[in-house]
Amino acid sequence: MAYIRNVGSRPRAVAATSSSMMPSVTQTRLHIIVLGLWISLFVAAMDTSILSTALIRISSDFRSLGSATWLVTSYLLTYNTFIMISAKLSDVFGLKLVMIVCSIFFLVFSLACGVAQTMNQLIVLRAFQGIGGSGLYSLVFVAIMKLITPEKVAFYSGIISSVFAVANCLGPVLGGVITDQSTWRWIFFINGPIVGTALIILWFSMPGLKDGKSIRDRMEGFDVVGGILSVCWPIPLIFALQEGGIHYGWNSPVIIATLVAGVVALLIFGFYEGWISYRTAIDAIFPIRFVTNPNMALLLGSMFLLGMPFVATIIQLPQRFQAVNYKSAERAGILLLPLTLMTPVGSMFGALLMGRKICAEYLLIFASAIVSIGVGLLGTLPLGVDIWPGTYGYQVIVGFGLGAASPVFYFLLHTTVEPKQIAVGTGALNMLRSLGGCVAIAICSALHNSTLRSRLPEVLSPEQVSRIEDSREFIAMLPPRLQKEVGEVFAESYNRQFQVLLGCACASLLVAIALAVVRKRNGLLGRLPELEAMRGAGTHGHAVELESTSESQPSAGSRVEAQEKMSGRVSEVELIGGGHTPTTASPPGSTRDGKII
Repeated sequence: MAYIRNVGSRPRAVAATSSSMMPSVTQTRLHIIVLGLWISLFVAAMDTSILSTALIRISSDFRSLGSATWLVTSYLLTYNTFIMISAKLSDVFGLKLVMIVCSIFFLVFSLACGVAQTMNQLIVLRAFQGIGGSGLYSLVFVAIMKLITPEKVAFYSGIISSVFAVANCLGPVLGGVITDQSTWRWIFFINGPIVGTALIILWFSMPGLKDGKSIRDRMEGFDVVGGILSVCWPIPLIFALQEGGIHYGWNSPVIIATLVAGVVALLIFGFYEGWISYRTAIDAIFPIRFVTNPNMALLLGSMFLLGMPFVATIIQLPQRFQAVNYKSAERAGILLLPLTLMTPVGSMFGALLMGRKICAEYLLIFASAIVSIGVGLLGTLPLGVDIWPGTYGYQVIVGFGLGAASPVFYFLLHTTVEPKQIAVGTGALNMLRSLGGCVAIAICSALHNSTLRSRLPEVLSPEQVSRIEDSREFIAMLPPRLQKEVGEVFAESYNRQFQVLLGCACASLLVAIALAVVRKRNGLLGRLPELEAMRGAGTHGHAVELESTSESQPSAGSRVEAQEKMSGRVSEVELIGGGHTPTTASPPGSTRDGKII
């Protein structure tokens, strides 16, 4: 029987400490701060999707069409790797200071992207922009946890998380409108007034958080080496995957060297994080226990694999509409709406259904199957210029499946790791999803360029092929017959890309099934996070700890009641377009330090 046991007087002292560290702000001031945080998160979240409809125009202007996807992967690489680093830096130097620095960093490099003169310049500047964007993303949720009382965190997190639904829907359309009606450079210039507004709001409204510790004291547990290694290992791997077979042969020294360097750096990172996790008191960037825990390892693996179609679909579909169906950038953004609008609908469906009608594990299997079906159907689209009506239905299927899966990962996380590791685990999930997206885009780019180089010479002269590889605008100069044949080559390429993504989605489905089997074997199938969360009890001023025996399980009535409470809380937090949730370090004074038995 599971029951609750008070763990003595220590929780009261912790709770008091936590309470004393909570800044006192008026309701009006709090709303102003939340507005500033919402705006900051909005620009960071939108800066990937807004480029999806502008990639062809930007790369064509620079006569570097083959490097188009580097504008996305360079941003995601740094965005992904600095998420947890920036959150930990806020504990060292203070939340307000790091938030302001990240905002300025993002603002400066956004403007720099707008004046870039070469493709290589823009790619590098996008990488630096991603560092600022990752800080805005993670620190917004750190601020919510530190500035708002626990009983109101779910409500304000729901407000903040609505950013992703707006950004995913608005980004592609806005990017297309700007590209067609003005110049693509305004995609970056527009960040100036938006970030500037948020910067002013937060500068004057956000309080400083003091815990009485010196910077030297806070630096003692900071994983500096792990942070550096976490940045170093993905870069050569992504470079090799994206450039292999394009600018360098797969057996070339450059590709072999970068692949080996990436794998070696990954192994060093893993061994180092394992060493500090078990041998030192340093707070690891990535706790190695996540990998040694089968439940967590499978959860992370499923997120990584599902992140591949999640990111790649939003980036590749608008390019298909422009390259195959010859639609404008603006029209391509509108044609993507069935996908982006259905993602938050699916997220709502998953959050409301999960725990009431179906176990979270089974919902993840269902959602992964839906994504696999939708992605597979997108890989069978006709090769003609006209858009087949079924394309919209296929997008609805994919969007609904991706949305339904999003809240499940964070729901299961609460019964997979210790409460004190929830924040780090959330960050790890988001890092794996972004990394999966980076890998998928790199693979799609390599496959796309390989297909074009093998198939275009069959219908075009070498000079014509070279001009198309530099700029898509040359296609409009071709005779109608050649335009049709070139469009079919591009369509074949995109179909092959979605067939590869189908393999990733099916692999995610298999991992989801394995996760359900392992959790059932460990007695975690259908386990409710609400019961574990009661141990944290920072919300109620005292901590409790769960103990369980094999005598019995909670009654059906209590399970349903707890599930409904949990589902309501999840639905508040997960009203989002991309399933993003806080990727934060635990706030100082957190009382959620129980142990899962």
